[in-house]
Amino acid sequence: MVRVFNFSGDGFRGLKWKAAASNEMLLGVELHRFIDSFTDEHELTKKAKALLRYKAKRTASIALDLLGDYFLHKHWETMRVMQDHSTLVTVDDFIHSMLTEIETHQSLLVGKAAHMAPYLTSQNWLMSYKTLDGIIHAAEGMALRHSAVKDLPLFFKQLDSQDYEIAEQWFLAFYPKLMKACQDWIVEHPAHKMLSL
Repeated sequence: MVRVFNFSGDGFRGLKWKAAASNEMLLGVELHRFIDSFTDEHELTKKAKALLRYKAKRTASIALDLLGDYFLHKHWETMRVMQDHSTLVTVDDFIHSMLTEIETHQSLLVGKAAHMAPYLTSQNWLMSYKTLDGIIHAAEGMALRHSAVKDLPLFFKQLDSQDYEIAEQWFLAFYPKLMKACQDWIVEHPAHKMLSL
């Protein structure tokens, strides 16, 4: 259930939730926060966002995040071997297992994850990120729901080879560092140690 709470991490505000939290909840939510913080503060991310900001403007962070999902599909065969639990797993099987877990434990979701979950599973959003058209569709959905990112679809529709390469080079350099950092963080987390007993 760690993945379920990781998916729902944005819905847990402040610290009060920790008082009654299970080890799975602690690990999932705090891993979500660690990933966000590590990604936003990393120099590779800052550099890539700065380069994309000329066209993506204030949506550069979201654009890079969506492109990261796209490149994870594209480079799955390379990236999956970096973690023991995914070495022998296809991207289709990985997504299927994740969606099944979220659907099974949907009652545990809070915040926007609870609202997104039915669409995530019925419309298979994660698999749609396999193509740039799927990314454009996701960006259009975000723009309809949030006026602050109304220009996001235009960035993807005008995506040129230079911006594509900037994002891909960021992903190839950054993602292995993120995976290693997450593995080290999990091993040292007290909740993981309790689950391992």
